[in-house]
Amino acid sequence: MPPVGRTWIALDAAGTLFRTAEPVEKTYAACFSTRGFDIPESTWKTAFRQAFALTPDPVFPATGDSEVIEKQWWRDLVSGAAISAGIRPDPATMEDAFESLFAHYASGTAWRLFPETEAVLATLQARGSALAVVSNFDSRLHRVLAELGIAGSFDLILTSADAGARKPSPAIIRTFIGRSGANPAACCLVGDSLAADGGAAEAAGIPFFHINRPDSNLSDFLKWHSETFFPK
Repeated sequence: MPPVGRTWIALDAAGTLFRTAEPVEKTYAACFSTRGFDIPESTWKTAFRQAFALTPDPVFPATGDSEVIEKQWWRDLVSGAAISAGIRPDPATMEDAFESLFAHYASGTAWRLFPETEAVLATLQARGSALAVVSNFDSRLHRVLAELGIAGSFDLILTSADAGARKPSPAIIRTFIGRSGANPAACCLVGDSLAADGGAAEAAGIPFFHINRPDSNLSDFLKWHSETFFPK
């Protein structure tokens, strides 16, 4: 039987709807090269992955500016990547490099939609589903989605800074359900991270579809969505 109420689909952002326009290591190498540090892209690739894995999730305050906490998290990540790459710029140079990178990734030109994204979003809308973005991103996401031309596809855009919580915490899913008014029995989460997206969905008790490129993408989700919510 179809679920009661309108189906809501919450989608992750980076890695699900879009990707970086160029490899992160290329961007980091260029940024630091202009500041006197010629580090191979291969070194930056390893350094960024190490820093991303080792940088603890931000601790959001009960009240206050979560956006500041998110930006500091990215600052710590960039600093950690530089250290992993074997360099320790002076504080002023490090801050200058960070601000440049932070601004770069605030622009839609830094990202590319996956080939199927626009068609899948249009199909889901045609089915009558409500769409949301639920992402471990900060307020830059609103500009990125707008400049990629898909912001208008969504009924709700929710970042971790908005919710004061990051996936895999179920708190961000509870915020999504509260703000959207979605029936938990009629919503699902789509994302590329088993740990973050899958963990949040499991903790919140809603279905999850794993985007695992190149084995599965948003087009595969369309079939899963039909079979899960509208079985014949």
